[in-house]
This record gives sequence, structure tokens and C-alpha cells, in this order.
Amino acid sequence: MKKLFSGILVCFLVAVSFLTTGCFNLPGGDDTGNLLYPSGTISGYKVCYKPTQYNFERLFLTFSDNIVSNLFTYFTFYNYRFDDENNFPGVSEDNYLTIWDEALNLDRVRYQPKFVNDEDGVQYYTYDNVGWNWSFGDNIEFLINPLISSGTNGKLEKNKNILEDFLARIAEYNIYYLNDIISIYSTVLEYNIYELVLGRTPTAPVIEISDTATTVLESVKVTLNSQIVDGTTTTRDTIMDPIQEEFSLYGTYVGFSERDRENLTNYILETVIGDQIVNNPTYNKNNEYQTKVAEIIENANPTSNQDVEEGQEPPRDFFDPYPASKIKDFNGTAFYINGGIDENGNLSNTNAFDHIQSAEYQSFVIMPEQEDLSLCALWLAFESEQPIDAVIRVRYYNGAGRLFETAKQQISMSGDPFDATTDIVMMDLVYNEISDTELDTEVDMILDPFDNELDGGILKADDIDGKYVTGTLAHYYNIIESDSGFGAIGVLNHNRIPFSYMEIVIDVIKDPNEPQATYPFKMGVVGIFPTAE
Repeated sequence: MKKLFSGILVCFLVAVSFLTTGCFNLPGGDDTGNLLYPSGTISGYKVCYKPTQYNFERLFLTFSDNIVSNLFTYFTFYNYRFDDENNFPGVSEDNYLTIWDEALNLDRVRYQPKFVNDEDGVQYYTYDNVGWNWSFGDNIEFLINPLISSGTNGKLEKNKNILEDFLARIAEYNIYYLNDIISIYSTVLEYNIYELVLGRTPTAPVIEISDTATTVLESVKVTLNSQIVDGTTTTRDTIMDPIQEEFSLYGTYVGFSERDRENLTNYILETVIGDQIVNNPTYNKNNEYQTKVAEIIENANPTSNQDVEEGQEPPRDFFDPYPASKIKDFNGTAFYINGGIDENGNLSNTNAFDHIQSAEYQSFVIMPEQEDLSLCALWLAFESEQPIDAVIRVRYYNGAGRLFETAKQQISMSGDPFDATTDIVMMDLVYNEISDTELDTEVDMILDPFDNELDGGILKADDIDGKYVTGTLAHYYNIIESDSGFGAIGVLNHNRIPFSYMEIVIDVIKDPNEPQATYPFKMGVVGIFPTAE
């Protein structure tokens, strides 16, 4: 406690000095050091920031294909119950009751089955003409479900002969009848997934069902953004190009987060299937739809079956996202702001950030050179050309499996030129452990030298244009989901780092109702204060 008190006292005295003079005379951009940050103590800063554009691959193409295909094949008679030759198993006196129970669920995209206990004690089934929101016509030639159109008063008794007739008719249907429907709805879902990840309300397709169509493709007309979705590759690319371009500008990570999975599950239940089924216990016994949709999303993972060359590290898992970011090393004191003295020796703030580029900064790591460095406080400066709100905090990894974090601190950038009396953020470095049990454990931060040559220098980013977080480097960075409700911030993957480090996290609060908004700003270090011995 004495050590902490001494550190706070030093910080207080320095703060008084700063507030009296209005600014520090800091070098900015060179390696000469300064009184608050002795030369040789720290080699520099490793900064992670969002680039103006990121070259995403077609991220959700396979994902949406897998989801829609599995949804429709599970909940219709074109599903896993077929053998390799698309035939049902043979019906016998021993198994027909079991197959009956499966056959009951064989067209739930268009019809919902109900169990009926008749007065004579015989078990019957009926079907309600209640379909999914994303459905297709119910009177299509060769696709009419005989279990719906047969039976007295719409009731079907469990009967081996009826079942055999039903399965014989289904076996004549070609499994590829639904491919066009799957292609159409997969295009819509891919577009909607991009919107979900960007924090927007997905665009609802306009769906028109035909009562007179004789083919599956003619049975449904789907329009998205006033454009007919016909299931062809050309149309899909035309529809997807604009949202893909937006995602390259505004997307912040590669992959799919836990929050994304939750949002997509809810979207499929509410929009693709619909409340009329999901919230009706008659059709959705034991929340089967919720369970199955979550399972289908999990199994649609597009990276799960990717081939990996011998000796190569597998790509980051789709459900283990990494930031769509760049990193850059600011060596020496290059991440300091300039000291506020103009060329005539007068106080000035106009050139404070001349050497620091404008970007959406997400995090930065202090890279010490000396052993056992302990810090008590950190002062940062910000400048932006538009008002920007953000939440900042500091993470500390002790190098041995324990991660700590300071309390979150709200900041607001005014959008006006930098003012040394108002645009300085002072952070007291008191950490609490990040734990599932929410331990309230304070800890002194002791920093090791930052090994920038780790694993062959994979983390080095001293090029003037920075370095994209991709390929092998993607395994060394994780994301923290933003408090905005969408988007993420890139941070070091502490599981890959064998030494202690300190990382400052800047979470810009974005507005999903302004999809074209960008959030560039400038930031730099004003002072970093060692704990007094």
C-alpha cells in the first residue's frame, strides 16, 4: 500500500505541474526521451487499428449455403433419413411404427403436424396448413404431401400400408427439386448475415407464393431490395457486391462471434421460420426448433473441414474470430504527442499530432526494455475531426495465465482541435482480475521486457505502412466485442504471449443507424509514470 501511495503522490505532483503549465514539453517522434519517461525504459508501442479498408474474402457464402441447406433438408422429406441412394429404409411390421414417427415430420417447412387422441383410443395425426415465413407453394405437382391429402376428415391412422404408399411416392421425388429454393434463400440469408454483423436490422425479403405453379422454381418469387432473387450465381453476385463492399469498409473482424450466433439464431427463429410456429407449443414441442437451429448453425462452420498442409498452422476457426486490423510499431517515443511548442517557441497545440496518422485505434501495447517495470498511471491525448465517444480500459497479463483489467472509463472527443487542458485522459492503473467468479483482486502491474522477436518476429510491425493481422499473425490476436452492440476491438491473444504486458483498449461507440459513418481520430501518449520505489 505504501508503494501505491507513493506512486499516486508522484502522479499528483506531476499532474499539478502539467495543469499549471498547460502542457508538457515532450519530444514526439524521436528517441530522446523525457523526464517522465526515461530514455531506454521503453522501446516503443505496438498499436492495433482498423484500416480504412480490409480485403475480406467472401466470408459468409459457404456459411449461408450450409445453414439454408441443412434447415430445409432437416425439416422436409429431403433429409438425413435417406440412405446413400436417396431411398427410405424398407418398411416391415417391426419398424413401421418407428418410421411413422419420422414420417410425421417430413414436410414441416410447409405444414405443421399435430397429434390427435380420438374417442376410440386410436392415435391419429392431422396437419395444419401453417408454413414457415420462408416457404414455397403447397400445391406443387409431385410435392403434395399424401399424408395431408389422404385420410378420413384429414385424419390418418398409423397404418403400414398407408406408410408404404407414402414412402413410395416420396422416393420418386428427386432430391434436387429443392436446390433452386435453397439457392434463392441462401442468397437472402448471406445478405442478412452481413447486415447482422454490421449491427443493422436485416432487410426483409418480399416473398410471394404461387397457388398454381407446377414446379418448385415457379412456386415462389423472392425479391430483395427490389431485385428478384432467382438463385443464379450471377444474380447472387450482383446482390452481394454492394454489401460486401460496405463490409470491407466497416467490418471489424473476420469470423463469427458468440453475439453473432445468438443474433442469427433469433433471426432464423423469428424471421425465417416465424412466431406462428416457434411460439406455438403444438408445433414446437420441447423447443425443438430452438435446439435444432442452434445445432445447424454450429454445424455450418465453413472452416471445420478445411485441408491443412503438413507443418502449417490451421486457419483461425470461423467461430473464433480475429480482428480485421493492422498493427504498427511506434519505436522509441514516436507515439508521444509533440510538446505544444511551435517553431517560434510559443505555446501551441496545432502540431501535437503531426507525426501520428488518423485512424480508428483499437488498442496499443507498451513495449518495455527493462525488467520489472511497474507503472502507476498513464496519460493519453486524443484529437478528432468529429465528436466521438469511446470507452477505454487497460488490460494487464501477468505472463502466467492471469488477466487483469482496470475499470472502464468513458471519454468524449469533441471534434475540435486538440486542447491540452481538456483533451488529456488520465488513467489510474488499478487492476481487477478478469474471472468467471468475478474475483475482486487488486494487483501491482509488473512488466517484463516485450520480446518483439517472439516466434521469429511474427509480431514485429515496424514497416511504415503497418502489417495486416492475417495468416499466422491472426493466431496472436483476439477480439473483444464492442459495447456498441456490434463490431469488435483487436487485442493481443494472451494465450500466445509468454511474458507480461500492458495493453490499452479503446472501444469506439458506434451508431448502427448511421451505417456510412467512420470514426477516425488521433491519439498519443502524454506521460507514463513508474511506480515510486
